[in-house]
Amino acid sequence: MLKVLAMSNELSKILQKKDQDIVNAVEFLNITKKRLQDMRKNGWESLLDDVSSFCDVHDILILKLDESYFLGKSKRKSSSVSYAHHLRVEVFFAVIDVQLQELNDRFDVVSSDLLLGMGSLNLVNCFSNFDKGKIMTLAKC
Repeated sequence: MLKVLAMSNELSKILQKKDQDIVNAVEFLNITKKRLQDMRKNGWESLLDDVSSFCDVHDILILKLDESYFLGKSKRKSSSVSYAHHLRVEVFFAVIDVQLQELNDRFDVVSSDLLLGMGSLNLVNCFSNFDKGKIMTLAKC
């Protein structure tokens, strides 16, 4: 959770700056989405290593991840999935998917295109972000 929230926190701080260049903000949004997708695709093993190291340092008992996952507190309600599957799919993937969905809901493609088009017309630095394609997309919207 800390890693996922740290990525979102960086983006949040950038978006809250009053003097933020809109083009840079949208680029950072896209970078954050890519980082979250990369974490979802390749981050499980790294996270598992970090958790194992933490548990070793603090003498915390580590569950056997290949054992069956039990729903709730009852040992009778065994499911057909292992702890590893539950933690990876139902917790790790779910947390990242919620973050990605939230970012996609708040900043969809049309909104991003509009913001980038407006950023292309920014007078700061003599239209340094000028992009004919982005302006054409803005005009179409």
